[in-house]
Amino acid sequence: MKLLWGMCGSFCNHAAVIEQLRDMVQRWPITMIVSENTAQLDTRFGPACERMELLETLSTRPVMTTLQEAERTGPIDHFDAMIIAPITATELNKLTLGIYDTPITLAAKALLRNQKPLVLGIASNDFLGLSGVNLLRLKQLRHIFFVPFGQDDYVHKPNSLVSDWKQIEAALCAALEDRQLQPLLLEGKGSQ
Repeated sequence: MKLLWGMCGSFCNHAAVIEQLRDMVQRWPITMIVSENTAQLDTRFGPACERMELLETLSTRPVMTTLQEAERTGPIDHFDAMIIAPITATELNKLTLGIYDTPITLAAKALLRNQKPLVLGIASNDFLGLSGVNLLRLKQLRHIFFVPFGQDDYVHKPNSLVSDWKQIEAALCAALEDRQLQPLLLEGKGSQ
């Protein structure tokens, strides 16, 4: 089983996602691919160079950061499944609309073309806003599955949805059986 793991720039969620990634690399060979923002932006959650160094230690092969590297995920590098966690509203919207101009969306297209499962762990302050329609569109498509999610702070961020990162592996295992892990919608959390 070869897994591809995409990581987008929801930087406040990286630590929790990486905790799950550290656990899963003990059982699965995982190759990382990151968005341009994840690879390049220094944020209040840490500098890009430290983030990339850490991901390199967890990835089976060098972390993919370019469209040219992502292009290999279909015809040359065959993966059995892809996880994108966290996936931002921007990347999810591009994927829904067939805009494959980032390493993450191009790799996802390749997995879907090969009819392999794509597991999305969402994180955005806009999934119950303008981006919600695209979230629901993807939910209807074959081979696309979600890590269960809920509102992370309905008092201060009423349009925000975040996946429960502790359920990534369970969502992957369900997707490999061609089923959505249930319940998909989790109880929302109030102010934190």
